[in-house]
Amino acid sequence: MTRPSGPVEHAAIVTGVSRGLGAALGSELLDRGFTVLGIGRTSNAALTGDRYRFLGLDLADVAHVETSLASAFEDVRERRPTSVCLLNNAATVRPVGTLGKLEAGEITSALAVNLAAAASLANLFCRVFTDAAMSRRVISGRARDPG
Repeated sequence: MTRPSGPVEHAAIVTGVSRGLGAALGSELLDRGFTVLGIGRTSNAALTGDRYRFLGLDLADVAHVETSLASAFEDVRERRPTSVCLLNNAATVRPVGTLGKLEAGEITSALAVNLAAAASLANLFCRVFTDAAMSRRVISGRARDPG
């Protein structure tokens, strides 16, 4: 992500940018002139340009969310956008099944992505973006079963 010559008006941090809603959000925001920081396990080939930066991270690894993303969040802040939004889009619908038949690791992973990572991202966002003159929003969604 190169620094623009003028001020950045709007910035967004979007999780789950590899496909689906996250990729669509990233694309639409870029089309609208936003600077976008995309976070996910993989990026989407359609998301490119000077105003797009991708950071690969598996959000199930909650212990590394803050250490992996703090510098990138600070880079966004240093660009002094008039507004910044965290779109917590990444989520998983797995495991699907009957209690008593699920694997504990699957449950733990789902809670890590859907709850703990979202809370950790929001916490980091609030720690980094403290300027009251900057419009700040945290928006969290949930996954829908594609089937």
